[in-house]
Amino acid sequence: MLHDSIPVTMYHHIAPTDRELNVFPEIFEDQLRVLSSKGWKTLSADEFLHFLQDPKDKPEKCILLSLDDGFADNYVYAYPLLKKFNMKATIFIATDFIRDADVDRSSFVPLSHNPAWALAPTERSPEVMCTWKELHEMEDSGLVDIQSHGMTHKTWQYMKEKRYAELKEDLEGGKALLEKRFSKTINHLCWPRGHYDEEGIRIACDAGYKALYTTERGCNTVKNLKEVSRLPVRNNKGGWLLKNARIYSSVLLTKLYLAIRTG
Repeated sequence: MLHDSIPVTMYHHIAPTDRELNVFPEIFEDQLRVLSSKGWKTLSADEFLHFLQDPKDKPEKCILLSLDDGFADNYVYAYPLLKKFNMKATIFIATDFIRDADVDRSSFVPLSHNPAWALAPTERSPEVMCTWKELHEMEDSGLVDIQSHGMTHKTWQYMKEKRYAELKEDLEGGKALLEKRFSKTINHLCWPRGHYDEEGIRIACDAGYKALYTTERGCNTVKNLKEVSRLPVRNNKGGWLLKNARIYSSVLLTKLYLAIRTG
């Protein structure tokens, strides 16, 4: 079958800065324009989960657009483009870096990835990260689905150091806070830095997460909900994303493509 997998993209920044983990707004706009013109349906995270569990309901051409961390540029640049094309995306939030603040974004200056992360744990966090108010605005639009990236963005460290009690607190705490803030069940967890292990998977599933997202390429069926694959999106125009969306919509094509790609 050519449509027996659902591709998931991985973005971080949408901003007119350097290319480090970044897609320029005009490129992101072209990617959305091409997907829209070719009839692709963008999904919420729970729609993605539903269509994998009940493939008879799945549209032929569908894709989950995901962004990691919750940088303010997602609100300033990506959100208006999602509204322009009436397309959906999911943002994975590490809750420790989100503040209650009113921020004037009219003079927003985007930073590249490492400088932004340097400010995220400080009192200047609202300069580089979305605020709760902005996240609520996007969630309330029906176009942006807020899901979990844990609390501290240190889950990778907890697993490497076998600090599983802290991992449990991190995953449960992030889920509980988002559920309280957004009055919905949080079913989706994206692993910070893509690092996870078997015990981490067990703890996440026990916490109530239904789908766990990695940074690894591959196809997505109901069989890999504990290790959802994602496509890192490059700063390339819509044709590049369309080509890859078609490949990763097929289990067979994905396996053939990755076999060729990795030699």
